Amino acid sequence: MLEHTDKQSLTNQFLAPALDALQDCEFTRRCPGLSDEQWTRMGIERALKECKTGRAFLQDWAMANAEEFTVEVSHFFETLKSARRLKLIEQINCLVAAAMPTHSDCQIDELEDLAGVDVYAGDGHYHKTSTHERPIKGKKRAVGHFYTLNMRTHALTHLTGADHEAGRKKGEHDMHALKRMTNEQLRQGAAKGRQVLYVWDKAGIDIPQWYRWKQSAGVYFLSCSKELFKLTFYGENDFDRDDPVNRGVLEDQMVTNATSQVTFRYIKYQCPDSGMIYKFVTNHMKIRPGVLAWLYKRRWDIEKTYDTLKNKMEESKAWARTSNAKEMQAQFICLAHNLMVLMEQRMATAHGLRNDKEIKRCAKREKIAEQRAQANGRRFAPIYLNPFKRSQLTLKFIRWLRYHIQAESSMTCAIRSLQRVYATF
Repeated sequence: MLEHTDKQSLTNQFLAPALDALQDCEFTRRCPGLSDEQWTRMGIERALKECKTGRAFLQDWAMANAEEFTVEVSHFFETLKSARRLKLIEQINCLVAAAMPTHSDCQIDELEDLAGVDVYAGDGHYHKTSTHERPIKGKKRAVGHFYTLNMRTHALTHLTGADHEAGRKKGEHDMHALKRMTNEQLRQGAAKGRQVLYVWDKAGIDIPQWYRWKQSAGVYFLSCSKELFKLTFYGENDFDRDDPVNRGVLEDQMVTNATSQVTFRYIKYQCPDSGMIYKFVTNHMKIRPGVLAWLYKRRWDIEKTYDTLKNKMEESKAWARTSNAKEMQAQFICLAHNLMVLMEQRMATAHGLRNDKEIKRCAKREKIAEQRAQANGRRFAPIYLNPFKRSQLTLKFIRWLRYHIQAESSMTCAIRSLQRVYATF
């Protein structure tokens, strides 16, 4: 039989970072009908639950909280239009993300090159419209958002929603969205003197714009080079070929292209396993080329995070049609993700609960890749071989969390359950 709510319930511990942040927010207000705390809890649970519609979620909430109160459908959806509550959830998520510690599988703090650099993987992500979305020129446009993943803490943050420009576009280009950001938004709260590096795919390349951000805000970029670049080479950058971190780096050059006339770095890297050659461009001049190649490989983490949002959290459809509601949903998704990262880390560090089976599978894959590289006379850089790295939250962990939040289990009960889950599945 499950142990039910107490001061040490899993739900209370899971929500604590968000509710603590709520106390420090400036956009709170007393609302007897639906308090800011209850609204925050509901938004987080909505992002976590498997309910397909808002009505299904509210019915589920009413059945689970019958002794407290029932929130009417119209009332809940009205709160999703609130500009004040949008500012509130933005601030909560900002405070939670900023307070997240370095993730245990992150190797960034081991690299002196990145000691003063905040590194973000960024990309756009689209999902279906709400049922009641109004068509634009006879068509419903997919809802788009641009997110970043802090590669040190694994905190997910929302930059902006995609602008369809009154239906003239199906989606917004990544650089068009980024250019709408202010310097302060791009720095994401970075302390004065710290650099900010964005690792983006080819859609994020605009050499002159990144040069301006570097000069005005200390914001840098790293991307994969476009094949159509017409480059002019100015010379080689010296790098230590004996440094194990630089294994696989073939060239590190200073270049410019015909359209920008701005000098930047062009790096060629050969994957020790597959033998494929990758070409990277960046305007950061001091980070070792091997570290830059590794950072771009880790950019895949944000793609896997999107897989988590869509296929594990089942956030594949907009909650409502207003722009405020869409922004709120994105913020709640980020907050739910970040709270799960914190809970997973707590289970690992405080209770020694790690997903050993997944770690062993990862170690096995890396061992096979290392053996293939050695067979071809090549070697991986040490930072590539990390059996503890993870690209996304596992479904077994999310299922476990959903169940024990619904059951209002105690931490003791939930910990025993997670031990069984990790040992069995």
